[in-house]
Amino acid sequence: MFDTFQNRLTVDGYLVAESGLHVGVGRAGELAGTELPVIRDEHERPFIPGSSLKGALRGHLEAVVRGMAPDGIDSRRLACDPTDGQGLCVDADRMRVLKDRYRDDDARLTEILAEELCLVCRTFGSPWWASPVRVRDLPVVVDEWFGQFDVRDGVAIDRDKGTVAVGPYDYEVVPAGTRFKLHIEAENLDKWQRGLLWLGLRALKNGDVALGGFTSRGLGWVKIEDLEAQLLSGAQALMNLMGGAGAGEPIGDEQAKSWVAAFRAELQRKGAQDA
Repeated sequence: MFDTFQNRLTVDGYLVAESGLHVGVGRAGELAGTELPVIRDEHERPFIPGSSLKGALRGHLEAVVRGMAPDGIDSRRLACDPTDGQGLCVDADRMRVLKDRYRDDDARLTEILAEELCLVCRTFGSPWWASPVRVRDLPVVVDEWFGQFDVRDGVAIDRDKGTVAVGPYDYEVVPAGTRFKLHIEAENLDKWQRGLLWLGLRALKNGDVALGGFTSRGLGWVKIEDLEAQLLSGAQALMNLMGGAGAGEPIGDEQAKSWVAAFRAELQRKGAQDA
């Protein structure tokens, strides 16, 4: 499954902030009286960590997959939700059982694990499964960046008392219209996995995915522009590595229809299997 390089899907474009954007540095501690800066690179320019975009994309697709679950099927088998108290599709106890049962047969262990993982974990990774999808950090487009940051005021409200719990405090925002360079690579995806990823890219193109902090205040809405996708075979990717012209197949919505159809078929197959 992982021992042969079969294909690579590359996605390039620009991620544009449709509203103000706050991707913070993850500072801990009290908020009151402190400034919450956006994350910066070594040149003091804002960027978006690839893990942040990948997490937002995954969260959106988890909701989509659960919403597409066939009638009578536990949607968590298609997209698990460890926050609802039910745990991962394959938790640590189950993994210990599988490792003990197939300790001398790694190929069979991989095959069984692939079947038991939900569709989202198969594509975006789990504690036991490396994700084939890689999202690079998104640098700001330098030629269009002039050092702009907005500073806004905020407070945290105690929902029980209806009074201010923390604040006021200041937080930084990258202004609407800021553009970041996007690059995604995915290797050896099954056709249905490409369909799942394409649904996420389509949502980003439509501006349906929010990213970063303070999204309940209207921040974080982003949109892909100038998306270019290309599917390369293993031979084509090898030509690229060797400095040759290993051009792949350009992919758009029309070409990706068969991928989305394959994902819907896998959704039905997985649902019928777990019924």
